[in-house]
Amino acid sequence: MPSVTPDSLIVVTGITGYIGSHVGLAALQAGYRVRGTVRSLEWAKQLADSYTKYGADISRLEFVIVNDLLNQSQIDYAVGGAHGIAHIAVPGGLIPESDNRVEEAAESNLVILRAAAREPSVQRVVFTSSSMAVIRTPSFVDRPLTHNDWNNEEAERFLTASDEEKKEWDWYITRYCAMKVLSEKAAWRWVEEQNPQFDIVSILPDDNFGPVLPGSNRATAGWVYNLLHNDGSIMHDISPQWFIDVRDDARLHILAFSIASLGGRRIWAVAEPFGWNQILSILRKEFPHVQVPPDIPGVWGEVDRQQIDNSESTELMGGWIGLEQSLIDSARSFGF
Repeated sequence: MPSVTPDSLIVVTGITGYIGSHVGLAALQAGYRVRGTVRSLEWAKQLADSYTKYGADISRLEFVIVNDLLNQSQIDYAVGGAHGIAHIAVPGGLIPESDNRVEEAAESNLVILRAAAREPSVQRVVFTSSSMAVIRTPSFVDRPLTHNDWNNEEAERFLTASDEEKKEWDWYITRYCAMKVLSEKAAWRWVEEQNPQFDIVSILPDDNFGPVLPGSNRATAGWVYNLLHNDGSIMHDISPQWFIDVRDDARLHILAFSIASLGGRRIWAVAEPFGWNQILSILRKEFPHVQVPPDIPGVWGEVDRQQIDNSESTELMGGWIGLEQSLIDSARSFGF
């Protein structure tokens, strides 16, 4: 399929989300026209104002209300005249609060694909998947993970678990993994069966850090916010893994539109591994007046040992924003 060239219209679902807000900005900065789906025009105005501060031409930005990602008619309307779609939003938000959210996430992908198939102008759909579609942390595989790997184990656990297993404290992680695996696979299967006029790309980001734009939510950047408020609870719930700066994640989404050869690919969106004690050390050095939690013992304090083959995305990007700069910019966006 040909690339989606600048001045084309890209629809960004969930544009007021943490990743979506940066994808919208990156698209404008790259010369695209952008239509963002929102649930509230109040947040949309805040986001547009923040885009202006970054020098974006907001005359090329529009918003459309979508309050139900499973409503086919709303999505059909939202993608009218589009050349590309970045599907970032998830029904019910980032973390699924009930098991039925898994099926809804898969259906949401299909709603997007059906809408795209009805719009002859659409050339490419870019899905925001997750590293959790490949592996559950803190699992470990003694080899580099590639874009060909899938987290089938957690998807199978979700589909076959007993009621007792679903009461375990970490069931929400299994649910999230299953949501990402099953929804992404549903999209690939639909494309294989329907052979539409467009192709798809799947982006596989791990934890995102970096600045939060006004009018968007904090998501994983909120972990940094909490650490800067001496709240270290996240370090006991989430193990060390890899990270990407949200601005790099956004740039990679845009490259997925602009490079024709990326059609039909899964692309890792990861820069480098991190450890919680490493993050705490950076925050103490850069913000000595702020009290952060003490280091934590054991492997959860250490840098993640899992290898990931991100060579393709590293070559595409030409380099990454490092962890230290990403954390500094996160903190400054919170007023530190």
